[in-house]
Amino acid sequence: MRSGYFRRLNETEGKGVVGCLLLIVLAGVAVYLGIVFAPILYADFNLESGVKTEVSRAGAHALDDETIIKDMIDLGRRNEIRLTRQNISIERFAGQVHIRVHYSVRVDFIIFERDLTFKTEGSTFVGTL
Repeated sequence: MRSGYFRRLNETEGKGVVGCLLLIVLAGVAVYLGIVFAPILYADFNLESGVKTEVSRAGAHALDDETIIKDMIDLGRRNEIRLTRQNISIERFAGQVHIRVHYSVRVDFIIFERDLTFKTEGSTFVGTL
């Protein structure tokens, strides 16, 4: 003979337990994705603000392309982003300087790897006002 408590446990369908476990799994996945993506997105944000600063400096001081490329590679190194000369394009026309940085970061998830592609642009006029 079963007591009333055990009979009520057998009558439940486990919906509360399944929902709780699903919530815990989804929260764990969200935390994991945050841990993986946060440093990458923070580095991209810092690189984007650095590109805008560098393009302003290049326009104000009329820097040559080699100096700009060297400064951009150093900026990428500071943000732990591997940049090469091929990732950086500099265009000059109509009294403006345009800098475009296009790069990819390989992200290693538990079951697969994926490349995330980022593109940052900045432009300014050449010369001081």
